Amino acid sequence: MNKMDFPAARSFALNPGAEPGSPEALAPYQDYGDRSYSTDRYVSREWAKREWDNMWTRIWTLAGVAKDIPEVGDYFKYDLGPESFIVTRHGTGPNDISAYYNVCHHRGNRLVMSEFGHAASFKCAFHSWEWNLDGTLKNIQDRETFRTAVVADDPPLSQVRCELWDGFIFINMDLNAGPLLDFIGPLVEHMKAYRFADMHVVKDLETPWPCNWKIGHDAFIEVYHVHAVHPEILSFFNDREVQWDTYPNGMSRQLLKFGEISPKLDDHETLNEGLKYLLSEVDVTPEQFRGQPNDARRVLQEAKRAWAAKRGIDYSEFTDNQLTDDWNYSIFPNVTFNAHPEGLLIQRFRPHRSDPEQMTYDLLVLIRPVDDPNYKVPAYMGVEDGTDLSGKVRPERMHIKYGDDGLGYVINQDASMMGYVHQGVQSRGYKGARYSDQEQQLRHWHNELELYVKGEK
Repeated sequence: MNKMDFPAARSFALNPGAEPGSPEALAPYQDYGDRSYSTDRYVSREWAKREWDNMWTRIWTLAGVAKDIPEVGDYFKYDLGPESFIVTRHGTGPNDISAYYNVCHHRGNRLVMSEFGHAASFKCAFHSWEWNLDGTLKNIQDRETFRTAVVADDPPLSQVRCELWDGFIFINMDLNAGPLLDFIGPLVEHMKAYRFADMHVVKDLETPWPCNWKIGHDAFIEVYHVHAVHPEILSFFNDREVQWDTYPNGMSRQLLKFGEISPKLDDHETLNEGLKYLLSEVDVTPEQFRGQPNDARRVLQEAKRAWAAKRGIDYSEFTDNQLTDDWNYSIFPNVTFNAHPEGLLIQRFRPHRSDPEQMTYDLLVLIRPVDDPNYKVPAYMGVEDGTDLSGKVRPERMHIKYGDDGLGYVINQDASMMGYVHQGVQSRGYKGARYSDQEQQLRHWHNELELYVKGEK
């Protein structure tokens, strides 16, 4: 492929014959212009305040996983910017989950401090005010010492919107916001085959990054950087023929082909070690392989169905492309999903409570339930050898420092760049981001962000 083959007007299509509206279908092309993007969005406290007031307080964000609160009284804490929330199960029904501001109505103390827990009620550790799981007031210590007007309203916990999608819990501080499923749009149908609600957590990690949350997020909705930051995966990843699609409400995706050699490499005649490794995961040896190296993706798709069938794993709902490729979705504003039949890698980019030059990075890996010690998940997900994939025990959340190992080899490579990028965008010599046509998702995403920040949405 030469440079003139790049479709400047639209992305590649993984399946040109896909039915319109089907999960594989290429979305209609949108032209997002050619302007540069100012850098105040990464460092300005004024920008951060408008972002908080106009977007974060009005938008659906991913709080956590429903499987983390299976029993009545289970809860987890979700922190976002200056706010903290309690997400709890208050009943036995699948949707009996509520979310409240994590604050006592007496003097403002946080009601829960632990990340996960179980409680019969939420009792303030400062002066013992107490609330039931459904948010109603249970007790005010020494109530008789309060004048009637002060507590006549029996203040319930302040509630936020809470809705579920396929096992994920989203919250919204705007009580008048539209439904979650309308907000995420086509993702619901596109990702139905993965059955996320059946998956279980096998890795949970949190770490601070020395950059604005958007710098972290920006790095993961383009693959233009792969040749420079992850050159070792080019032997089995086609970083040129990428399908990218943009959707309403800032949503977008990349469909990334694995099992093909990057056009940036010269050798397309040798079955390289990367392809051999992918083939070995589905019991295909180099001696059994027939065809050219770039036939490996097709062979992988056929072999993976047979491999799964032998182990009683049902892949019948997946398309061939879903079997091999990374279906990478950006859920506006701050989450990415890397979906595979084997499991899901979630990245979440949370703003710091007060400093626009800091953020919190979250990594969560979920796996389909299997009972096979030889079951493999994509290596870049960073699931360490020996990890219990059975789902019998939920791993504890790991907290690591910036630069420490733990994210996995590939994401560690990305993370190492974040501090330098944040420093660079503040240079007097830098005039703003100039995006290529490989980075249309970034234009789409930043245009959506600006609508909120400017108060136009």
